[in-house]
Amino acid sequence: MSTLIIDTDPGLDDAHALAMALTPSPKRPAVRVCAICTVAGNVGIDAVTTNARWLLGAFGEEAARVPLYRGAAGPLAGERVGAADIHGADGLGEMTRWPVTEVEEKALPAALALVEAARRDPGTITLVALGPLTNIALALRLEPELPRLLGRVVVMGGAVYGRGNLTLNSEFNFGADPAAADLVLAHFPDITLLTWEATMDHAFAREDFDSFFTGDSPAATSLHQLVGNRYLTDPGYGKRSAYWRADPLAMAVAMDPSVVTKSAQHRVYVGYGPGSAGHGVTAVDWRDLRSDRPPVTIVQELDRPRLLDLLRI
Repeated sequence: MSTLIIDTDPGLDDAHALAMALTPSPKRPAVRVCAICTVAGNVGIDAVTTNARWLLGAFGEEAARVPLYRGAAGPLAGERVGAADIHGADGLGEMTRWPVTEVEEKALPAALALVEAARRDPGTITLVALGPLTNIALALRLEPELPRLLGRVVVMGGAVYGRGNLTLNSEFNFGADPAAADLVLAHFPDITLLTWEATMDHAFAREDFDSFFTGDSPAATSLHQLVGNRYLTDPGYGKRSAYWRADPLAMAVAMDPSVVTKSAQHRVYVGYGPGSAGHGVTAVDWRDLRSDRPPVTIVQELDRPRLLDLLRI
């Protein structure tokens, strides 16, 4: 059974990704989630941590026992950005919430919790990064051996062909903390990158999208309510021709690497320069001209039938 640490900024699609890891299914590999770390991203750190606590409580008793650690409140450098226009001011579409099991927030900061877990079980943990990479960069500064202490690192981030969703050419997670993203990419030897372009290339019709949340588990019921609220509060959402699931795709890759049917390995860099066209831009050494950092596995194609199995709660 794989052991996961999930670094996240919930976020509507983060909620779906968390449910995949925390809800048993005969169609998904069983995993053990040893920690969830929050990081400011879609909304601020208070809101994303509150959301993580509420989601864990809503997903059932087992989920409510997963240790939760509060992480970084902003990027290593520069101003914090957010995505309240997509996720709502509270990060979960401002849905009326119901009482759930109370989830304790641990006192240890997320970066320290990540270091301690990696030291305790070296080489066995898969880190799944669904938000800005600030916590991982801070943990690296605390423990330079972290890249060798962790196993795989699966990152949702980057726009390797310049098709941005934060700016014209930068993806949100990398653009929210490009200094952290570049630091992580420079040091970790086993990163798999699920990019924004890969997300767009694996879109879902409304019928498939709705089928993800039709189970009778607490997580499926909660996600069904979250999506239903989005349909009610954003009339255009229900009329889309395509639905994207960035963080759940990254979680699918983390849980079942065989879902990746095509990938490329190249070194990846992230630009920093507030106000410049290069801020947050993902630059790939497609010609393999440099050797100053480990190559990254860039996901290009996924097995769609297998992906649908992994995404259904």
